[in-house]
Amino acid sequence: MKILVVRPDRLGDVILSTPVFEVLRRHYPESHLSLLVRENVTPLLKGLPSLDQILIFDPDGRHAGVKGFFRLRDELRVGQFDIAVVLQSHWKVALALFMARVRHRVGPLSKIYSYLLYNRGVRQRRSQVEMHEADYNLQLLRTLGIQVSSRSVETRIFVSEEMQKPPREWLKKQGWRSEPLILIHPGMGGSALNWPEAHYVELIRALLQEGRSVLITGGPLEEGLLNQIRHELSSSSRQPYYYLARPGDTIDFLAGLCMQAHVVVAPSTGPLHLAVALAKKVVTFYPPIRVQSALRWGPYLFDETKASVLVPEVYCGEDFHCKGNLCNYFPCMKSLTVKQALRQVDKYLET
Repeated sequence: MKILVVRPDRLGDVILSTPVFEVLRRHYPESHLSLLVRENVTPLLKGLPSLDQILIFDPDGRHAGVKGFFRLRDELRVGQFDIAVVLQSHWKVALALFMARVRHRVGPLSKIYSYLLYNRGVRQRRSQVEMHEADYNLQLLRTLGIQVSSRSVETRIFVSEEMQKPPREWLKKQGWRSEPLILIHPGMGGSALNWPEAHYVELIRALLQEGRSVLITGGPLEEGLLNQIRHELSSSSRQPYYYLARPGDTIDFLAGLCMQAHVVVAPSTGPLHLAVALAKKVVTFYPPIRVQSALRWGPYLFDETKASVLVPEVYCGEDFHCKGNLCNYFPCMKSLTVKQALRQVDKYLET
C-alpha cells in the first residue's frame, strides 16, 4: 500500500503533524509512506524512520500556474498512491489528488472544494478549538479505522550528530564553553499575540546578571528585532550570543543550536514546537484569544512538567482577534511578568 500525507505549510504546523506519520506506520507497517511538504522543513524530516519518501510542494516555483498544476498532478499520478491524508487543505493539491485518481482521499471538510474532492472527508470546526491541532490531525485517521488517544504519540523531528557539529562549533567560536545554555527566540510571524519586546530584554538582562549563558535567535525577517535587543543590552557587562538566520539558511542549523540548549524560551511559533520535539524544557507565552490559545497550539507532549505555559489571567471573550484599546485588559500579554518567566527558567536550570 502506498500512502501520502500532505502538510504544505509552516514549520510548527508540520511538526504538529508528525504523530500522524508514527500512527500510520504502526497501523500499516508494510506500507510505503510519503510526505508532501514545502522544501524548507525537509532537513528535519529526512531521518524519521516512519517516512520512506519526501516530496516537495513548490506553489511559487515548479507548481505555480496552470503548467505547475498539471506537473503536480503528474507527479502524484506517478506515485500511484492508494491513500492520501491531507492535513491542511490547499485547493491545488486537493484537485491534483482527485485528478491523479488517488482512491481514498482523506481531508478536513472546510471549503466548498473539499466537499467535492475528498471522498473520506471529516467535518472539523478547528476555529471552535475543541482540541489540540495535533489531535485534529489524528482525528482525520478515523476515516481509515484508526483511533488513538490524545498525547499518546509525541511530535518528532530528526537531528543527527553530524547536523549538530556546525552549530556546536559556531557556539564555541562565540565563546560558549558547554555550560547550561538558555535559547531565547523572541520573534514570531504574527499569528498570535507575543510577549512584549521590553519583557524579553529584561528577562535576558536578568539571566545575564545571574551569570547565565544566553543565545538570542531570529529568522530572516527578524533582523530589526535582534538589532533592537542588541542596542538595549549594549550597556550590559555580560553579553548574550546572537544568531540571525539569513535567507537561504536551512532550518537544521537552528535545530542544532536548540539541541545544545538546556531551556528554550519562545512564544507560539515554529521554533517552540521544534524545541518540544527535541525534548527540551520550554517556557512560552500564549494569549487568551480562543483560536490563538495554548489549548490548540501549545506544547504537545506527554510530560507537561517540561513546559511552562504562561497565559494572562483575564477574561478575554474574543474568538479570533485582539480588540486592542477597546478591551479593558489591553495589553494583557504585558501582565505576564519578567519575574514569572525568570522563575520558570531558573526552575528548569536547577533540574
